[in-house]
Formats: sequence, C-alpha cells, structure tokens
Amino acid sequence: MIGIVMPILSAVLTVISFVVLALQVIRHLDAWQGPLIFNVFNTLGTLALAVLWVVFAFRMRAGRNWARTTLAILAGIWLLYGLFGITQMLIAVDFQLGALISQPGAIMASVELLMVLVAMPLFLVLVFLKPSNQYFKTTSSR
Repeated sequence: MIGIVMPILSAVLTVISFVVLALQVIRHLDAWQGPLIFNVFNTLGTLALAVLWVVFAFRMRAGRNWARTTLAILAGIWLLYGLFGITQMLIAVDFQLGALISQPGAIMASVELLMVLVAMPLFLVLVFLKPSNQYFKTTSSR
C-alpha cells in the first residue's frame, strides 16, 4: 500500500505546492518566468514518476521481483532527493523554521519531504522483510 499511496500523496502535494507558488509568483510578477518554468517541469516530472511508481507497485504486488528491485532503487534515490531538498530548504532560510512556516508553498514542500523521509525507509524495510522475500519466492515458482 505504501508503494501506491505514497507517490500519489507526494504528487498531489507537489501539484498543490506548484499552484500556491504560481499564485505567489503571479502576485509579485518579478522574475517570475524562471521559478514558474522550473515548477512546471518539476510538477510534470513528479506526476510522471508517480504514475510509473504505481505501475511498478502493481507489478511488484503481482510478484515480479524486478519491480521490487526497481522500486527499491527509486526509493533510495527518492530518499536522497528528500534529504537534499530538506537540507536546501533549511539552508535557504538560514535554519530559521519561522521563515518556512510563513510561506504556504514551503509548508507543503516540507510536508512532502518529511513524508518521503518517513515513507521511503519504511518501504525499503518492509519490501525486504522475510515475509516479503517468501512472497516473491512463492510467486516466482508459479
């Protein structure tokens, strides 16, 4: 379930964060093109990766070990991305959490990144527990 719910929630939070940022950028109209273009590509990329994640999760649920390996690699990359993102966000506000709380887009991004920092290690542990390994062994012998 983590493999299906997590990417969908992450994608939704990214889209909401994009909309909030776009509204803020439009309100100020100062150098808006760069951040807006970046966030459009970031949002579309996140949506595409979320769809791929769900497709691989269904293949993993069907007992495909290659899908489990692919998702484990993607989870590791996603975890590193989350660590990098939270670090960059904290550096950008000079480690002042009050500055993060005052911006709606930053709050959404923080929630998403914290969700990644919890869900990805949990996913990696659960997908390689003994019952999971047994499940993949039994489905591969069918």
